[in-house]
Amino acid sequence: MIETHSLFGRMPRSLKQAALLCLLFCALLRPAAGGADEERKNGPLVVYGDKFMFVIQEPEGWAADIENAAKLSAGVVLVREGETFEKHGVLIAIRVAKKVDENTTEDLDHDMREFRNLYPDVQFKALKAPHPTYASHAKLFAIPRSRHDYVTYLNPGAGAPFLVSVTMTTGKKEADKKDLKVYQEVIGSLEFIPQDAAKPLR
Repeated sequence: MIETHSLFGRMPRSLKQAALLCLLFCALLRPAAGGADEERKNGPLVVYGDKFMFVIQEPEGWAADIENAAKLSAGVVLVREGETFEKHGVLIAIRVAKKVDENTTEDLDHDMREFRNLYPDVQFKALKAPHPTYASHAKLFAIPRSRHDYVTYLNPGAGAPFLVSVTMTTGKKEADKKDLKVYQEVIGSLEFIPQDAAKPLR
């Protein structure tokens, strides 16, 4: 298990909202990478969709792809630099879904049952993917010599109407220590942004 830190977990609510708004504006104003004299630097990435918004730390050596994320019903996908959405060895997808209740364990159990119906030879293995403040429920969905999906469900709490899932797909092989570390760091950096944080300050 690696040590993870929330970007804003220790801040008072008012300061947290102001910091998140600052990050949002900085992300929107950040110039596009690729200039002759500019070196692209990874940093906090704000992702938003229909009635939701969250921020993650984009890992060093990885690139975010929002344009192709919708193909996987995701808000954003991450691939290693030098790889693409179409051709990759490892891909991390972050999805947001409306919650039915606060029983996130049952949500994961339900998806495990559905997955087994499709792939009877699947093996479910323990997975450590903690978040500093959110309830985290994780499993490795492994089909020997076929596919490996690292699945983590994050529940931001009763005040948030959404559930966040972070899935890392590594193909026929299990993830190595380096990829697992990146996966855990992405999970640890994720912060759900409440809707009232995006309202104009008075």
